[in-house]
Amino acid sequence: MSGLRERLGRLRGPSAAQTAAPTLPVADGEWTQLGAHVETSPAGSFVMRRRVYGADSVHGKYRLRELADVAQQLSCFHDRDAVVRLEELLFFDTETTGLGVGAGNVPFMVGIGFYTGELFTVEQLLIRNPAEEHAMLVYLQELLDRFTHIISYNGRTFDWPILKNRYVLNRLQLDDGKLLQLDLLYPSRSLWRNTLPSCRLSKVEESRLGFERVDDVPGSMAPALYFQYLAEKNPSVLEGVFVHNEHDIVTLAALAIHFGKLLSGGSEVTGRIPGSYRFELEQMKGLPSNGEQEIETDPELELEELFRTGVWLDKMGRTVLAENYFDELFDRLMNDPRSADPADQESAILLLAAFYKKNGENLRAVELWKRWIAIKKASIALHLEPYLELAMYYEHREKNFAQAIFYAEEAWAKLWRRRSLHRGDKRQNEVEEALEKRIHRLKGKLRKTESHSFEMTSPVAKGKNTSKEKNKTRKIKPIYVSEGLI
Repeated sequence: MSGLRERLGRLRGPSAAQTAAPTLPVADGEWTQLGAHVETSPAGSFVMRRRVYGADSVHGKYRLRELADVAQQLSCFHDRDAVVRLEELLFFDTETTGLGVGAGNVPFMVGIGFYTGELFTVEQLLIRNPAEEHAMLVYLQELLDRFTHIISYNGRTFDWPILKNRYVLNRLQLDDGKLLQLDLLYPSRSLWRNTLPSCRLSKVEESRLGFERVDDVPGSMAPALYFQYLAEKNPSVLEGVFVHNEHDIVTLAALAIHFGKLLSGGSEVTGRIPGSYRFELEQMKGLPSNGEQEIETDPELELEELFRTGVWLDKMGRTVLAENYFDELFDRLMNDPRSADPADQESAILLLAAFYKKNGENLRAVELWKRWIAIKKASIALHLEPYLELAMYYEHREKNFAQAIFYAEEAWAKLWRRRSLHRGDKRQNEVEEALEKRIHRLKGKLRKTESHSFEMTSPVAKGKNTSKEKNKTRKIKPIYVSEGLI
């Protein structure tokens, strides 16, 4: 009856809800075993678990205090001129009763993390029943004024919209217009979507941050464990959920350090590139040069990850750092045949060549396409892109029609060899027709070029040209009657 009375009071308005008595008595003893306590306020009560990490705390390969050195680099995600302060970053994750974003999905646990000096604090807010949700939301509402950025993992499209719905349903105002969402799922997918089996946070932290969870409770089990707690009222059931959520929050801080170091050029492994090429690059950009400059690339990175990292840095405005990764990848593809699996090498060649072509670095793209052809020369794989790109380059850029015909005919021969396997394929027939037209056009251009050069070099042609010129010079313009009258 008291629960119904409190819900009716909340429907009447905030003032009525604040005067309602909490439904559960304060009982800290049963939560002490989990390191938690019951937080009370005029708005009601809920369970709070607080953990503080010291200045020397390590998560995987990073110390949590390292974020202070690279926090400003996170401004690249929004406004590069904005100031990002360490103590204005709020790390955010929820555990919910379902997977949807509708009104029936309740975030029964909200985990937050924030810095105070060199200390990193994790607070986990748990509701023991739906009546405590209002008090938890009021606590969060008062806390949000301190922060400018919300750092999450898939929080922009899942966790945060769910939380906003709960504020609406509880007749509370959530002013998040000035909060910037920094969702680390998207850069993680940009870098690792093809090199990791999954971009789930636990996989990313294990493979890229060096942190491995032991006896972790999967997030998918959290709803079932919460419902079990509601039935049994035994807090120990939720111990694994608390630990899982805490790891998520601390991993977000470590992942922010990882991306901050990438954006600043920091890494634990450094390499060097030839001084001559770096000197030329810096001279074109008007940068100071000492003849040789360190680059921050990890030799253990896979080829596609090198490429994806370079593309991501280029997108974030870190052009010089991106070129370091592209240079390293180009060097591995051209000079280190044992650098990767052949399939990965071929894929990376095509990706990097397409990038160079898009950015106008045609000579490097040509080298990569030729490298691909050298690797796949004996294969009958139906992949014609390098041949067609080289044919177009020599036709339109170099005006070398003989070379263009050579690569076009190579492509047609490859296609013909695979004809028996793709007989009646409409797409293949279209490609064949396009190639035949290209070869016919190129041969016509070559004949015109050869005939023109023959006319220019032939003595007979020269004599004819000189006699024509003499006739043209001796020809007298006729005087018309109108001109004579004038």
